[in-house]
Amino acid sequence: MSNTWQTLSRFDVSKEVEQKGKFDYLSWAWAWAYVKEKYPDATFEKHIFRDNQDNPLPFMRDTKGNTFVAVTVTIEGISHQEIHYVMDNRNQAIQFPDGGAVNKALQRCLVKAIAFHGLGLNVYAGEDLPMDLDEEDNSLIIEAFEKATSTQELDDSWRFYASSIGKLGKQSKQKVTDAFKTKKNKLKT
Repeated sequence: MSNTWQTLSRFDVSKEVEQKGKFDYLSWAWAWAYVKEKYPDATFEKHIFRDNQDNPLPFMRDTKGNTFVAVTVTIEGISHQEIHYVMDNRNQAIQFPDGGAVNKALQRCLVKAIAFHGLGLNVYAGEDLPMDLDEEDNSLIIEAFEKATSTQELDDSWRFYASSIGKLGKQSKQKVTDAFKTKKNKLKT
């Protein structure tokens, strides 16, 4: 089994982050499409609850009218469930929401459940870059550059690691940049 966390948490979602008001978010359609591209067998389940008259509903509600939804995402046999409150565009809870608000909450909940697998988790932590590599892990990046057999492959490696490179310390970043430039010059000649 591959390490989905490693794959998904290192993807730079910053170009896909959208803003509504003062809040950042990932589109559920984009997030799910990305997961399915990497893991075609991935699934999700929007949970159904029963009210006190045994009616099936896509939400649960407490006695004060606060409403919650739940979604489980399964990737490579690992499931993560998220429960999310129904909210307005200011991230305030809505009491007794309509169907549109419940549907939006389900889609937000889907993205948050995906984030538990690694994709875009940093958006919820207030970050706009993917999880960082440790300082000593710059050797992994340098090794990827050294293995490149064409300038296209080298540029692809740079793009793959770009956000992590940006978060490295000054000395590590310089080593990685120098390794990239050196390899690029060798490949051009």
